[in-house]
Amino acid sequence: MDIKPGKNSSGILRNIKRLIFEDDETVHEEPGEPAPPPSVPVKPVTVYARPAEAGAAPGSDLKEMKARVLELLEKLNEEGIDFFEVWNAAADMGTIDAGSIRAAFTSLKYVDKSLTKERLLSSARNYAAKIQGVIDQDVAQKQNQKQTVQDNLVKEKQLLEREIGELETKIKELQRKLSEKQQSYKALDGKYDGQLKDIDQKISLGRSAVNEVVHDIQQAISIIEQNIN
Repeated sequence: MDIKPGKNSSGILRNIKRLIFEDDETVHEEPGEPAPPPSVPVKPVTVYARPAEAGAAPGSDLKEMKARVLELLEKLNEEGIDFFEVWNAAADMGTIDAGSIRAAFTSLKYVDKSLTKERLLSSARNYAAKIQGVIDQDVAQKQNQKQTVQDNLVKEKQLLEREIGELETKIKELQRKLSEKQQSYKALDGKYDGQLKDIDQKISLGRSAVNEVVHDIQQAISIIEQNIN
């Protein structure tokens, strides 16, 4: 995926990513007086996809994939203060709800007078659409990889079938070779089964992670619409 960084900084969504990995039983304190987000510039984040580790819990894999989706989303961050900064500032208060979003919006509006409810909503919807486009492109690439593997499987099966047919006409002198080819043919499905399952798992994780991120954004949009005037 070719994603050009937006702002010359990273870590904008550090608080959102932190909340992903918090235990469900963590008790959040009520937000106090909000503080403007830090503006210390750092280098952009480069995200590399990693295969899921053996024995890792599915929920942990999904959380890590969701964090990577947020890092990709972070690269789409546009100049100025918009949904990105309000969302992250709300997370910095311990939880994302009506109170924290309202407080973050009020605080950041002092930093950027042009920040409005309409700008929040339009930027949130824009980010959701862009990250959905990114994962759609990534899924299409993985589907192409899957098709290539399946084509190779079919080609090898067809080749072995022809060779088996030829060997059967010479059954007496080629009995040993025929038996070897038959064993290879029987084992061929297992040779590609792991690759196909791995691709399906990556596609499923990617879709699940994006669905959760988009769901979180939609929840924030709903809160903004109902609680910010």
